[in-house]
Amino acid sequence: MSKLKTLVVVAGLMSALTTVAAQAQGWPGSNYPNPVSSSDDDCDAMLGHMRRVTAQRIASIQPGQRVALIPVCEMESETVSKDYSDLFRGGNVDGLRPQIARNATLMTALAAKGYDHYDVISLREGGNESIILYVHQRHMR
Repeated sequence: MSKLKTLVVVAGLMSALTTVAAQAQGWPGSNYPNPVSSSDDDCDAMLGHMRRVTAQRIASIQPGQRVALIPVCEMESETVSKDYSDLFRGGNVDGLRPQIARNATLMTALAAKGYDHYDVISLREGGNESIILYVHQRHMR
């Protein structure tokens, strides 16, 4: 009977700890990012603060490095008339798009998804030397 009681107590504790950990994601001051809202006004909330990127860093991106694209503010509910120019000026690649255009690895990844260097908002380094490009289609199709 002692083993059964121990098993029930352990199962109860595991359940309680799992619930507390899940709730911690939404607590202020937690390390988890806020969930991305689907409203038009804050669709770029997932960008947060991006580290500075240099022309030399963009030039150092080599063939074979994994490049992932994350669309920003490209929800179907958005209208073409909405002005997203602040996205491009506020990102960390403003002024570095010519360097992006000269990097074959980045341009191949962008072209594969129907984007170009003018659609890039921000660049971030991911794990295992991967590159993450945040993009917004200037001319929504």
